[in-house]
Amino acid sequence: MRPKLLFLHGGGTNAEIFRIQSGKLATLLNPHFTLVFADGFHESPPGPGVLPFFDGAGPFRQWMYDYPVMPEVVDWPELDRMAAILETQGPFVGIVGFSQGAKAGMLLLRHLERATGGHSEVEFFVSVCGTVPFRGPGTGEAEHEERKAMYEQSRALGKLKTESLHFIGESDPYRAESELLLEEFCDPMSRRVVRFKGAHHMPSEDAVNKQLARMILQSYEGV
Repeated sequence: MRPKLLFLHGGGTNAEIFRIQSGKLATLLNPHFTLVFADGFHESPPGPGVLPFFDGAGPFRQWMYDYPVMPEVVDWPELDRMAAILETQGPFVGIVGFSQGAKAGMLLLRHLERATGGHSEVEFFVSVCGTVPFRGPGTGEAEHEERKAMYEQSRALGKLKTESLHFIGESDPYRAESELLLEEFCDPMSRRVVRFKGAHHMPSEDAVNKQLARMILQSYEGV
């Protein structure tokens, strides 16, 4: 039986859309892994870049309420529901998250590490254009202090020790968040980063997808 990878979509899409968005990577991984695409818990408006291509492909979903940022909470209440996905559809050797899905994956794995004393059955975590809790310290005067305080509370819970792979788009408007997720929330001893020429989307270049697939295989095989 092939090992499983859990794919977590970004905010404002859904599992089937993410399956299409990840098509090139999935083609490379399918010979080695069973890919499981999960749906977010909450309905939402379509996310950035979803329309018009995926018009009619809803309902669109998200993992958490993080826009506007104030509804987000440090103790994400869906952590147990996320853990149930691992239990009922796993076991999984890795989690691949895009945008908000990467944030959800990081929060889940950090929660499991804290609950088990630093150990998780998930061997590695992949963030593609990942966003960060509370979108990082804000710049707006009205919300800056509260937002910054919540960000710092989340950061103080510790860094993810599970091996992490970070693919960051050089022209991604959310790149600053991806960099914070890398630097502030993932242990420097167990993280690797690739910056690719792209915006806020799954990589489209064949060479980048091959590199990502190769790194995932290396993480699984312990190379």
